[in-house]
Amino acid sequence: MPPEMWQCPKCAREFTRKNQRHACGTGDSADVLRGRPEAVIEVYRAIESVINNLGKVETVARDRYVLFRSRRIFVDLSIMQDAVRVAIHLGRQIDNPAFIKIVADGKQVTHVAKITSLAELKHIEPLIKEAWQFSLT
Repeated sequence: MPPEMWQCPKCAREFTRKNQRHACGTGDSADVLRGRPEAVIEVYRAIESVINNLGKVETVARDRYVLFRSRRIFVDLSIMQDAVRVAIHLGRQIDNPAFIKIVADGKQVTHVAKITSLAELKHIEPLIKEAWQFSLT
């Protein structure tokens, strides 16, 4: 059974570690998307839709970054001018040509892709779901 969550007394966000360092508040994804090309916004909205259909997920948006977390972060995005850079945190390494970078840190394996279209997103969509499941453990 996963450990009990700690709740920040100022912002009420929940974390797996007591006194977790964080910025109170979650920001607004609309600010991150302001002024971006329609194709980038379309990819972001599709990713957000997939994630919001998984279950309880917190979205945190700052500057050009958006992260999605359940018990911990499972996907984080960097909104670029021509693409959405997607980092998916899994419990195993995946060999997929969509990934431009893969980094293992002992606890998880981060897979990074630059997504420019909905067709490219389809290749990694099942892995977003897997990352969410992994984040619940």
